[in-house]
Amino acid sequence: MNGWIFIDKPKNVTSFKVIQKLRKILNIKKIGHAGTLDPFATGILAIAVGEATKSIHYFNQNKVYKFNIVFGESKDTDDITGKTIDKSNIIPSKAEIDQCLRRFVGKHSQVPPQYSAVKVNGKRAYKLARNNQKFVIKPKDVLINSLKCLEVKNNNEYSFIMDCSTGTYVRSFARDLGKMLGTHAYVSELRRVKIGKIEEKDIILLDKFEELVHIGDHFEVMHSIREVLDDIPAVLIDQDLSLKFQNGLSFEYLNEKSENDYLLIETKKKFVGIGKVTEGKIKPVRVFNL
Repeated sequence: MNGWIFIDKPKNVTSFKVIQKLRKILNIKKIGHAGTLDPFATGILAIAVGEATKSIHYFNQNKVYKFNIVFGESKDTDDITGKTIDKSNIIPSKAEIDQCLRRFVGKHSQVPPQYSAVKVNGKRAYKLARNNQKFVIKPKDVLINSLKCLEVKNNNEYSFIMDCSTGTYVRSFARDLGKMLGTHAYVSELRRVKIGKIEEKDIILLDKFEELVHIGDHFEVMHSIREVLDDIPAVLIDQDLSLKFQNGLSFEYLNEKSENDYLLIETKKKFVGIGKVTEGKIKPVRVFNL
């Protein structure tokens, strides 16, 4: 069993718990996910099974989130699950919010939340935060492609949609937007609605997937490695080159592809692996045993 499953993660369940349950349901050891979702969040959790775990590193897709932000209050976790740190009577209007949003679109520097899985001196930030230890998280560059305030949900709560790069924290955006508007803010709801070309129509509830496994129909909802990585250009090779590639040998490649570009390597019959262009040759970086 080698491929990808896109689960609709339920609320108040960790991404790790979903992995644990799937490992048990499928009775498989090799399993992992691309992009953790916070326990309070829902939506698309991309899970690789078997040989597909080798492709997680290359599944580096933009993500789309729908979320709500509450203004006038800050939380230590920057989301609804945290403790209130501060309050403010300043609640921005939609027009004021819209004016600020354009300043976040594009590439900019963002500091991840204190309660995040980012490592600080080898330790997870959220573990240090829980132990009341003081620490500093370095900012990192993120890319927000598009950002829109959709509507007013309540007097102090607004809904948003964001298309962003991997590694962008919606909670950090809420915190920073609150500061920019002279108030406080936190994320009250969060749902990942798209990863690359995978949308909500492509996902399945965990319980429903378990039902399909019991009747043997779960292969119908699994996606092949080749299908999931289809944004990477492919090179078709013959059987002889395929054997060389699988044995770790490079082969000549005359093309305009720039150095260090990744390429999918396949024969007419099967997907072989991922190569990298180096000095006019394709060098194997990942070989799949399919």
